[in-house]
Amino acid sequence: MARSGASLFFTAAGVAGIGLSLSKSIPRVYCDAPAPGEGLPPPPPQGAPELPPPPPSTVSLYQLSFGLVSGVCAGIFIKKGAKAVAWLLGGIFVLLQYLASKSLVRVDWGRAATRFENAFYTTDEKGVKRAPTVSSVWNWLVDFLSADFQPRASFIAGLALGLRIG
Repeated sequence: MARSGASLFFTAAGVAGIGLSLSKSIPRVYCDAPAPGEGLPPPPPQGAPELPPPPPSTVSLYQLSFGLVSGVCAGIFIKKGAKAVAWLLGGIFVLLQYLASKSLVRVDWGRAATRFENAFYTTDEKGVKRAPTVSSVWNWLVDFLSADFQPRASFIAGLALGLRIG
């Protein structure tokens, strides 16, 4: 149901009036500079021993950037490669279906499914076959790519970024 212009005007005026009345009850906050000597730590006493310099950082900017760049490149490569593989397998599927519709070939999809299950499914201790999950594939991929790679954390962050932007 369409609302009239007057109804919308009064609704908007009411919302604006409530907003203005609430703004009067909110206390104002002023951001003034602190007075001299306020908020600063006290100066060290005369004759106090000097503190030693801070220890050098164990974080290497080179290692962090190398891991991040490597991860981004790997992520982009994986995403583009997965698209190419999906395109290729989809094309093969369409071609097989077309040839089967023309009675040129006969495809045993049951046998293909069994071979797929044998290749990718895992069997637990009770003998039940389980399909791969996204988390199991991710864990396998990260373990495979970052084995014996020191900047693992920055690599994983770069890998996620590369998969996102790739």
